[in-house]
Amino acid sequence: MNKFIFSFAILLALSPVFQSCSGDASDAGSDSKKPDLRKWVDQETKAIITTDAEGNQVITTIETKADGSKVKSTVPATAAEIKRIKENGNFSDDDKKFSTPEITVVVLEAKKEEEETYDFHAYVKLNSFLSSYVSSSGNVNYASIKANKSELDDILTKFESNFPGSGWTSAQKLTYWINAYNIYTIKLIVDNYPTTSITSITTKPWHKAFIKLDGKTYSLNQIENDIIRKQFNEPRVHFALNCASKSCPVLLNKAYLPGTVYAQMTTQTKRFLNDTSKNSFGKKEVKISQLFDWYSEDFTKGGTTVFDFINKYRTDQLTNQKTSYQEYSWDLNK
Repeated sequence: MNKFIFSFAILLALSPVFQSCSGDASDAGSDSKKPDLRKWVDQETKAIITTDAEGNQVITTIETKADGSKVKSTVPATAAEIKRIKENGNFSDDDKKFSTPEITVVVLEAKKEEEETYDFHAYVKLNSFLSSYVSSSGNVNYASIKANKSELDDILTKFESNFPGSGWTSAQKLTYWINAYNIYTIKLIVDNYPTTSITSITTKPWHKAFIKLDGKTYSLNQIENDIIRKQFNEPRVHFALNCASKSCPVLLNKAYLPGTVYAQMTTQTKRFLNDTSKNSFGKKEVKISQLFDWYSEDFTKGGTTVFDFINKYRTDQLTNQKTSYQEYSWDLNK
C-alpha cells in the first residue's frame, strides 16, 4: 500500500471535516474566514497545508514513532514552509479516494506482521512490566498495577497462549514456569488488593486454583511442587520464586530468560544468603530461613547437608555452628 495514501488516510480520520469554499489555498486571509477544502500536500514529508476555522493557514503532519504509533501535530504555517510545500507538493481537492477503510487494512497487516515476528521467550513485556512496578529491592507497587491492570492482563494472555511444548528446551520450560509463578502471584495479590498479606486472602492461598493455562486450571502449589520441583531438580529455584512476602527471596525486577536463567538463579541464591533480614551467620550460631527447613529434601539430595549447599554460595564457610530458623514474615512485599 502506498505509504502516502496511508498517512493521508490517517489524517482524514483524525482531522475535522472541512467545509467547501471558493478561492485558492493562498486566499486564507480573505474576509470569508471559512476553511478551504482544497489542500496542498507534500508527499515526501506527509505535510498538508489547510485553512483552519479562523482563516489561518496551518500545516498538519503525522509523525510515525519507533513503536509504530502515530502522532498528529498542527502548527501555524510560515511563509517559507508554504512556499516549499507548494513547490514540492501536489494540489488536491479529492477526499473520496482517501477513505478510512484503508486504515483498517493497514492496521490489520501491521498486527499480523507483529505477531509473526513476536518472540515469547524474550519476555519483553514482562521485563518492562517488572522494571516499572518492582523496585531494585523487590518491593512491588501493587496499587499502581491495579490502576493499570490492563498491562498485567496483557502479559497473562501471553502466558495462556504460549504453553510449553515438546519443541521447547529445558531452560525455556523452566523459565516459563518461574515467570508464570511470579506473575500469577502478583495477579492473586492485585485481584484482592488492598491486603496486608497473601495469607489474608485465604488460609491456603497457594492451593487456590485460579491459573488457567492450556485448558487446565492450576494453583501456585501445583506449579511449584508438581511441575518445577518434580521436573527440574533445581534447589536454586527456591530463590527465584517469590511468594509476595517480606521473608521470601526478593522478586527480581526483570524477567528470567532461557539464556540466563541459571546464572540469574545463582545470583538470587547469593543475594538471599547475604540478606541479613533472612539469614544470620555467626561463628557459633546461625539463624537461617525456614525455606531450608520446609524444602530440606531439595537441599540435601545425594547425602549432602544444608550447610553444604549454603557453602557453595558463600565465601565464609559454615562448619558445625548451632542452627535455628528465622521467624517468617508474611507481610506483603510492598
